[in-house]
Amino acid sequence: MDSLRGEWLKLPLAAMRDVGPAVQTLGAILRITARETYVPTSHIAAHARLPIATVRKHIPILHVHGWISSRGRQPTRRGWLRRTCTIAVTKKTLAALEPSKENPITYGFLPWWACCSISKIGRLPWCARAVLSVVMGRLAGLKAAVDAHDGEGLDADDAEGVIEDIMGGDERFRFSLRWLTERTGLDHKSIIKAKGVLNHRIHVVRWQGTPEARKGQVIDTDLLIPNWNFRAIVTPVSDTRCRVGFRG
Repeated sequence: MDSLRGEWLKLPLAAMRDVGPAVQTLGAILRITARETYVPTSHIAAHARLPIATVRKHIPILHVHGWISSRGRQPTRRGWLRRTCTIAVTKKTLAALEPSKENPITYGFLPWWACCSISKIGRLPWCARAVLSVVMGRLAGLKAAVDAHDGEGLDADDAEGVIEDIMGGDERFRFSLRWLTERTGLDHKSIIKAKGVLNHRIHVVRWQGTPEARKGQVIDTDLLIPNWNFRAIVTPVSDTRCRVGFRG
């Protein structure tokens, strides 16, 4: 729950389906601006918590697919070319973030710690980050509903208890395989792998349901329930670096 108040990346689900892991770089750009920016690539990479080389690969992909407009080195007011390229967020991206009755959930919510290299674990595979962002997006939506009705029978200071006792608890975190594939663009095998990583490897969610798809079998919807005992442990190493580990 603390991650909802910390640093996180907004990942438009439409872009996630279209460009896959490049949406993480788009999320970093959206943290910097909703219009245009000419910050260096290293600054975007720092927000995305990705290698600079990876971000440099993502930017052309996002440009070609219309999620950003990479305009090259633009002139300053004095006519000199800037040392960095100008990147603008497109109307397509902004429209993809607008909710509707048919599609109330339009973006995933990726906590900063999920982007890092984790002690004794390494970097989470993209499939795990994508599915985690959808689960966290559901949690963020429930928390927003609690906050909106604080004092009207709901207590924002006990959001976990409200979700468990009043708002449906575990059932609010039921996701069908089809729903997850439609939202993330991942195939069935990748989603099952993601569930395994999030449940068995880092224990951030409790996975209940059918663990694997078998030929000819009808798959019921699975529960991906936030593990309230999960903790991301941050240990400072220097003024600019820290070590991140998981417990729970």
